[in-house]
Parts: sequence; structure tokens; C-alpha cells
Amino acid sequence: MGDVKRDCFSKHEAAVWRQLEGDVIDGQWDGRPLRVQSPPFTVTLDVHTEMAGRGSAVVTRFRAAYVNLDGFRFAVVRRSLMLDLASLFGSQDITIGDPEFDRAFVIRANSEREVRRLFDDEELRRRMLACERLERLEVRDDEGWFGPEFPDGVDELYLEAEGRITDVETLEKLYGVFSHVLRRLCQIGSAYERDPMVDL
Repeated sequence: MGDVKRDCFSKHEAAVWRQLEGDVIDGQWDGRPLRVQSPPFTVTLDVHTEMAGRGSAVVTRFRAAYVNLDGFRFAVVRRSLMLDLASLFGSQDITIGDPEFDRAFVIRANSEREVRRLFDDEELRRRMLACERLERLEVRDDEGWFGPEFPDGVDELYLEAEGRITDVETLEKLYGVFSHVLRRLCQIGSAYERDPMVDL
């Protein structure tokens, strides 16, 4: 299981950001999908309108499909009053052991052991705390009703920030979190260095 998967993204992190940054002229990007291939991953940045109740919400997203070897999935959501109320009624809230981080985020996962391994990284936790626009970070098994279906064993790392974000500094912070998590998924043996064969 081990060395084949180790650091299958870290050597490409900076190059992916340089290409994205080159495509985003500060304040001028219109939100259309930007895709950068970094085999076996393709990182997609876009602005998306989601239906929310009777209205809609605009979000900025980073996404990348990957081969998920162990089926590990998680969701991290910035804590709010509604989420606190939900946790009172039995909704899962895994703690990592970092009080500031645990206060800021609600964590759900299908493996407490693996999610603690994932976030056993002080730099990653620091980056997430410093990224105020970050709202949701998760592994998804598909793109929902209107997106592509994924083959068996393929999932998507998904990061969401509230609103249309076009300034390079904020996008770089969001990408820093996203790329760090993708690297960690490789390091813990969850993401595999093989083309997922999915177009997002």
C-alpha cells in the first residue's frame, strides 16, 4: 500500500497554482471553469450557482477527481449556530484535539481514525483557520443530479467558499488548503496515482 502513493501531488502543487494564477487576472476572471492537468489529477476552479431552499447561492469551488483506494470520505464545514443545533440532535462532530480548530469546524467522516490522520498536520490546520472564506471541504462520491457520475472507486475532493471570489490572494489561500489536503490524501494512502478518467 505504501510508497506507490506517497506524495503523488506535492511535486506539482506550485506549478498548478502558477498556471491558475496566470489565468486569473486580479478582479477580471469571470468564473468560467479553469482546468489544470497535473497527472493523474485535474484541478478545476470555477464559480457555481447552487440552489438553496427557495433561492440560490453563488460559491467558488476547487475540485479534483481521484481514485479512492480505501473509500475514506469526510466533510468539514465551518461551524455555525445551525450546525451547533444539529449536533445537539445527534449529528456527528469529530474532534481532532486542537481546541481552536475544533471550535471553528464541524467534522464528519466514515472513519474517525483516518480523519484524525488526515488532520494530524499542524500546517494544514493553520491554513484552514487562516482561510476565512472557506466554508466546506469534503470528499464526494458524485457531482449530484446535474454533474457527471463517477466510476466505482472514484471520488472528488471538493472545496467551497462563499461568494464569487476573483482576487488572487484569496484564491491562493483557498488553493493552498485544497492542494495540501490532496497531498495529505496521497500521503495517508487514500488517493492513488492513477487517472480517474472523469471530466469535471
